[in-house]
This record gives sequence, structure tokens and C-alpha cells, in this order.
Amino acid sequence: MASSRIVADLTSHIATVTEDPSLPLDAKLFGVFDRIYTDALSDNDRQSLLNRLSSLIPTLRQDPQPATELILNLVHPDSYRFSQILEIQPNVDLIAGLCSPNSDVNLVTLSLLSKACSSSGDAGIIAASPETVAALVRLWLSTPATKVATKGLEVLSGLLRIDATTAPDGDTNMVGYSSKVYGQGLMWRRVFHDKDVYELFFSICSLSTGGQVGQPSKREKTISQARLLDFILAFSNFEQINSSQLPNIEKKYGLSEGGLLDFAAVHMIDWKDDLLMHASLIDFFTKLLQGNSDPMMRALGEQNLDSAEALDFLISRKLHSRTMSYYLEAEKHDSMESTYLYPMSAQYISTYASCCSSHLLDIGRRDVDRILERLSMVISGLPVAKWARGDAPRSDLHIISTLPRVVLLHTSLHNPLFSIPVNPANADALNTLAAIFRGPSKGAISDIQTNIEHEAAAARALYLLYAKNTSNLWQCVVDVAETIAIKENALAAINLIDAVLGSYWEPLPERHDESVEESFSLPTVAELDRQVPHRGGPLAASGTLAILTGPGQTIVIPYLLKPAQTYGRGDTQSAAYAVAVAKHETVIHLVQTLKEQSKIPEIQLYLTPWQPIIDEIEQCANRGVWGGSTAVGARVGTLDL
Repeated sequence: MASSRIVADLTSHIATVTEDPSLPLDAKLFGVFDRIYTDALSDNDRQSLLNRLSSLIPTLRQDPQPATELILNLVHPDSYRFSQILEIQPNVDLIAGLCSPNSDVNLVTLSLLSKACSSSGDAGIIAASPETVAALVRLWLSTPATKVATKGLEVLSGLLRIDATTAPDGDTNMVGYSSKVYGQGLMWRRVFHDKDVYELFFSICSLSTGGQVGQPSKREKTISQARLLDFILAFSNFEQINSSQLPNIEKKYGLSEGGLLDFAAVHMIDWKDDLLMHASLIDFFTKLLQGNSDPMMRALGEQNLDSAEALDFLISRKLHSRTMSYYLEAEKHDSMESTYLYPMSAQYISTYASCCSSHLLDIGRRDVDRILERLSMVISGLPVAKWARGDAPRSDLHIISTLPRVVLLHTSLHNPLFSIPVNPANADALNTLAAIFRGPSKGAISDIQTNIEHEAAAARALYLLYAKNTSNLWQCVVDVAETIAIKENALAAINLIDAVLGSYWEPLPERHDESVEESFSLPTVAELDRQVPHRGGPLAASGTLAILTGPGQTIVIPYLLKPAQTYGRGDTQSAAYAVAVAKHETVIHLVQTLKEQSKIPEIQLYLTPWQPIIDEIEQCANRGVWGGSTAVGARVGTLDL
């Protein structure tokens, strides 16, 4: 080992404490060595030091943190492999480390195990020890230390991921399944087909075992339950968690069908008497519908649990209707339940609308009517004073922003969209309008069966209808944008301007397609023309034209081009700068949009009279955040479009 007094002192100290475990560890000495030498150690020196520490840890009677931190740093490099851990002498007792009551020892043991997550062969070695796998599952579910539980889930998921034999249904792009190398499935068989390991999921998390010897308390079990829900969300293989694995064990805990998913979603939680866990369960259902919920999996850009399969499961177990009822039938539930679960249920409905929109449109017509009825009641019934105070119904607004836009064109009830105000100003209301009028992202697919072009056409129709029903729309919006003292509202107003100017809109059909049966079809061009009065010619084909050729032409463009407001020092200056930046970014976005739309013949025709102003807009963008022009207002007013 490298020659140094510190190295010699540490080696001597480890030997002394190993012989007399009652002696305290010299934390300062460990820390100095770690900072100076750990990264520079040769492989032989690193292994030699780990051998000494392996002899030390089991003997300690005091806080092992100085030693465990050094071990963590010694094995941290990616180049340090699990095979090298197996060569440490004396052999590392992984089971003892996992069963230790000390969280530092737990963490260092989990870090050693994590080295097996990079090779299916190493994962197979872990799987060959049922006691090790059982200790890992037990520690992850039962530890009171959140950091240990998080690392435990990471290790267990990693071992399963690297050892997957194939992607489900032959899909080699599913998360958790390498597109090049598959494992032997030994870890999967150990976890799901070894009765002593598989039963741990049930026995530790089931409330029916509460009070038994060695079992956690009910409060501790709820923590274990939440961890099991996270584990299920980390899966790509829906079939594995949704189907029966060991029927005898599953029946023992009340299951007549299904597997781990059924246990967690239907049987495990006392949702009637435990409000907090009921909320956690609804959150679980929401993430189940989202599909791609695991951050590690999202980072790989892959898909997770299939939303359609998850929805089928939730519907078949009557969990879908039960969850939505806390929003749709809030009055029928206990007042405390309604208060706490209403926003959770609303979030679930928002996820259902965005991730499973084809189901909502094709099968859920009754649900659509009930959702719209609730939205209309809440939004139209909200006093003006609440909007002014910023007390908006955020959950309800979020649902509106995630509903398929064609739904809002077909309500036989009072359309809740038209009850969202721009005056009095409310940031949540303005941002909701922005989300709807902006249209879908080009090429984005939230639900593979949703017609993105229909959504873009619906966004255009909804804007034109809203503008018709809202007097002084753009004057109100610009007034809010200029009130920079209320920064949140001002930024939301600019966001609405930006959304319409940069919107993705498509034209409506000339006629209905009689060969296609649709519950929610788009109105035709003629039908919209009858609803929206205008001065000859077709209705605006883009958001930019809607403002340039509509009532906003003498309001929005002059606002964007005049110099940004600024004040003295302090918070107002900070707000002024934030608003100025947002405004400047909108001008830049407008320039880009104009360049794109000028290439479209039917739009370019309407832009030609605006060329002097378009040139001024581009110059304004080049002048920076505090730039602008004070002369443009009069020039806009003289244009006769």
C-alpha cells in the first residue's frame, strides 16, 4: 500500500479495533484517508484494505459509520465488479449485513449487492441464495430507514431488470429488458416462485397478520404497503404481477384470482378506515394509468406498464368507477373523505382523459357527460371574488385542460370552458385557456388512438367560440400582462398570448363523414361559420392570424413591441425582469411562427399587408429583453386588413 504515515496509522488502527471492538473508531483518521488516498489506490491496495474492513465490521460494538463510509467509497467506482466483492477475505456475510439493525451496515451491504445489477450472471449468483433474496425483500419492506428502503428497491428492481429472460410479448423495447442481452430468469423465479420469498410480500404487507410474533405494527405495515405499490409501478411485465404465481399463498391472503397486483390494489389496504392510505391507493391507480412512472425507466426513454391493460384491470375490479366517484359524486361521500380525496380523484380523471382518451371517447360517453356536468357546476358557480383572490378550482381546471378538446365542442350542457374568466385575472384560469388553445404538440401521442389533427382542429374552434363569447378578451389579457406587480398573473397572461400565437391548429372538415360513426365528431366549416360571426372571408386559419386579423390586432401586437416595464430595485425589479423575459421570448416565438407560416400559401396571403410590422417584430426580437418600439401602435391602427 502507498507509503504514508496516515496509511500506516489507519492500518494499525483497524487492526487494534478488530482485536478490541470496544475501542471507538477514529472518524477523523478515516475521513482524512478517504479524502487523500481512496481514489488513487491500486486494485491490490483497495482489495487489501477491504479485507481488513471486512474483518472489522462484524466485530464492532459502536457506530460503524466511519468504516462503512470508507467501504462505500472504495467500492463505488464502476470498474469495481461484483466478482471482486466475492474475493474479499474473510467473505462478506451479505445476509448478516441485510439483517443488521444498523442502517449504515444495511446501506453498505446493499451497495455491495448493487454491483450484481450490471450482469445477469452476477444476478444469478444472488438468486442462487434464497436466504439472501429473502433478507433483501424483508429489509426493503420492513426497514424504518427511508434511505435504506430506497436503496433496497433500487437493488431488487435492478437484479430483476438485468436478469429478465425476454421482453414481454416479444417486445424488445420494453423497459427492464435489454435489447441485446437477456438473463436466465433465475432472479425472477426466486422472487415469484420461491414460496418463502414470495410470501414475504403478503405477510409483511397484509393487515391480517398484524399482532403476530415478528410482524410489524399496523402503522409500520402501511409504510411497507406504500413500498410494495412503488415496486409494482417499477414493472414492465404486467402479466407477471397481474397473474397468479403461487395460488396456495395467494388464497391464504384472500385472493380468489390474480396475483400481486390484485393483492396490492384490492385486498392489502384498509381503504375504508385509513384515509391516508386510501389517498396513496388512488395515487397508485393514477400512476398505473400513466404507465411510464418509474424515473429510472423514463430516463431510458422506454415504455412501462401499458395504460390500456391497467385500465382494463381497474375497471374489472370496479376500482375505476369507485375512484372517479370521489369527484363525480362528492356529495355522497363523507365530508372529510370528499375534502381530501376530491383532488386525488380529479387527478385520476385527468390522467384517464389524457392517457386513455380513446376509451373515454368510445365507451365512456356517460362518464363524459357526468364530468362536464360537474365541471360546469363548479366553475360557473364559483363567485367572482374567489377568482380575484386566486382561489381557483385547480383540480377542475386541470381536468378541462386534459379532456379531449372535441368533448368540449359537444356538450349539451353549459360549456364549462366559457365560464373560465379572463376578468378578474386568475393565473390558473389563464394557463388553462393557454393549454386548450395551444392545441396538441405536433407529433406527440398521448394516446395512440387519439386523432391529433382532430384535436388541433378542435383547439381552433374552441378559441374562436371562446373569443366570440368573451368581450374585450385581449384587452383584459394585456391589462393583466402589464400589471407586473402580480407576477404570477402577468406571466400567465403572456403564456396565453404565446399559446395562441404559436398554436397548432388544423382546419375543420367541409362535411361530416357519414361512413364513420363517432360519438364526438368535429363541426363542419359551415357549422362553425354560423356560430362565429365575422367580416367576410374564412375564419382565421392560425392563432397568429386570429390575433392579427381580429380584435386583438391593435392591442396584442403593440403590447409585445413596446419597451418592457421596469422599476427600481427590490422584488418589483425581479418581477419586472421575469415578465420582460417572458414577453421577449413570446416575441421571438412570434418571429419563428411568422417565418414558418409565411411558407403556407393560404396564410401568406393574409400576412402580406403586415410585412412592415413583421419587420418591426423581428427588429424588436433582436433588441433584447428591454428593447421595443413606441411608434408601432399607430402603424398597426392604420392597417386595413
